[in-house]
Amino acid sequence: MNTRQSVRRTRSLLGVGVSCLVLLFLAPAPASAQPTGAVGVIAGSVSADQGAVVAFRVKARETAQRIAYTVYTVDGRYQIFNLPPGSYEVQVIEDGFDSSVETVEVRAGQTAAADLALTATGAIVVQGAGAAGATAQRNYGGGAADDRVAELVDFDTLYPPSPAREVMLQSCFGCHGPAGFHRRGRKNEAGWRQAVDRMFDPNGRVADMAAGVPQVTHDLVSVEEKESIIQYLTANFGPSSTLRDLELDPLIRDEAELSKAVYIQYELNRAPKRTLSNGVTPRGSVHSVFASIADPGVIWVSGNGSNAILKVDTRDRDFTTRTTEYWIDNPENINVTPHGIVEYRGKVYWVELTGDHVGELDPATGAMTRYPMPTTGAGPHSMWVDSRGNFWYTYFASSGKIARFELASKEFTEWEPLAGFSGYGIVVDAQDRVWAVGLHTPAMFMYNQETAEWTSFPMANPARRPTIDSRGKVWAAHYFGNAVTKIDPVSGEVTEYELPLKDGNPYDVWPDTQDNLWIENAIYNSMVKFDQTTERFTYFPFPELRVHTPKIDRDADGTLWFTLSNPSGPGIAALKPLGNVPPAATAEQ
Repeated sequence: MNTRQSVRRTRSLLGVGVSCLVLLFLAPAPASAQPTGAVGVIAGSVSADQGAVVAFRVKARETAQRIAYTVYTVDGRYQIFNLPPGSYEVQVIEDGFDSSVETVEVRAGQTAAADLALTATGAIVVQGAGAAGATAQRNYGGGAADDRVAELVDFDTLYPPSPAREVMLQSCFGCHGPAGFHRRGRKNEAGWRQAVDRMFDPNGRVADMAAGVPQVTHDLVSVEEKESIIQYLTANFGPSSTLRDLELDPLIRDEAELSKAVYIQYELNRAPKRTLSNGVTPRGSVHSVFASIADPGVIWVSGNGSNAILKVDTRDRDFTTRTTEYWIDNPENINVTPHGIVEYRGKVYWVELTGDHVGELDPATGAMTRYPMPTTGAGPHSMWVDSRGNFWYTYFASSGKIARFELASKEFTEWEPLAGFSGYGIVVDAQDRVWAVGLHTPAMFMYNQETAEWTSFPMANPARRPTIDSRGKVWAAHYFGNAVTKIDPVSGEVTEYELPLKDGNPYDVWPDTQDNLWIENAIYNSMVKFDQTTERFTYFPFPELRVHTPKIDRDADGTLWFTLSNPSGPGIAALKPLGNVPPAATAEQ
């Protein structure tokens, strides 16, 4: 295997990149301005009995069709453009405030007024990075948030330097992130031993994958190192330890840029729940999305907690008809946990974290076919397709393998680029080179199908969710390390950009049509835009509090799509970075 060694690390400073001292304000259009065409506007003011109103989120939810639109205030005012006619409930979504809820009727070509008043609920209890991340990511390493107020400290105080910590930084934090241990309860030695042993247990079933392959092997962490981790966690997070958490930076909101954006959320009309062989019904969660190429406007969704593939036709505003759910029948009658999902030539394909199959759906007929994998119990996780119709996927557990499914021959081939490799994301570039990252490996692997060679590009930390921009640069997110990596396949240069707000947990990264990178950052409850030209980061708070999305996709129009919960349950959402502008301005872009 070849190894490329050039690494350069940069950090965009807040004072330069996010304009933390001086915010540029975008003056709202006059209240008398009228929309055009078959859409309307809601506009008004937001006032609070305490504190300043700076880029607060205003949500208008169309009650009949269950579609919500969220924008940000500028100088205490807001406008939501391009709203279909209907009845809307309008309110502010902000921590520490109760909002009035106004019901307005939107009519085509008119502006409806809704002024909103906020009442402070008291001082916002700052729980820190662990609590913020844990609430959103219970399935991704975070524990239940503790009702007690933690002492907020820096990372080295919370996790004192030691040889055991160095092993954890290499082999544990890439999966668990900065919120992964100190919010998992104060355990005695037996409790921590049970938790750590599970990672090495072939039958541990981490993340609901089938039994058979451990999450970590002794190729990566020796028996002695495992014991040192148990003792370290017991000493620092035992029953009598002080409740501590990572202190977060204040979230900086750039009103000028945020005011142009709109989040659109679509609630899902779910099929009746079925009973599995264990007597329970799937919990109904959803995971990855793929914006259809064959049928623009359709978003395909893997129902990891639903045992289903979902089709959401966002062109259909009717709540009762826009969601179609395809149940995955299987002889065991289990939740096969569909995870990574792609579309290829009008059909939909996925890998099953529990079911150990590649699945295929023909939307034209509703027919499903499942192809059994040669390795079982390893948790097939992420998926992408090359130009030849080969589907590449990673295994979540430490099988060490990356696999290919050839659609034409229905044959599987597996490679082991590194013993104990735990894959967490894969993409294929325009030259059909395969790029993959893993949870315990501080490197990006590239497989050249023409030369049959693997090349390793070193990174500061293990990463997840690689992507490729329009210029062929490859990117990945450091879930621990608060950074994103860029790899230039031509020069071999590796550049890392640290996010400006400390102790973040970048989960996924995806380019828009201008090659800005969008980074999921649940600890700050935000999507983060990284402008490659200016190296500037901008945080766009999610339209709900304490949420998380594991995977982002983009459609041909430049809209970013992802799953996101709402008060009624799992749903999908879109972020249009320049979508909250009048119709005339939209047509000019």
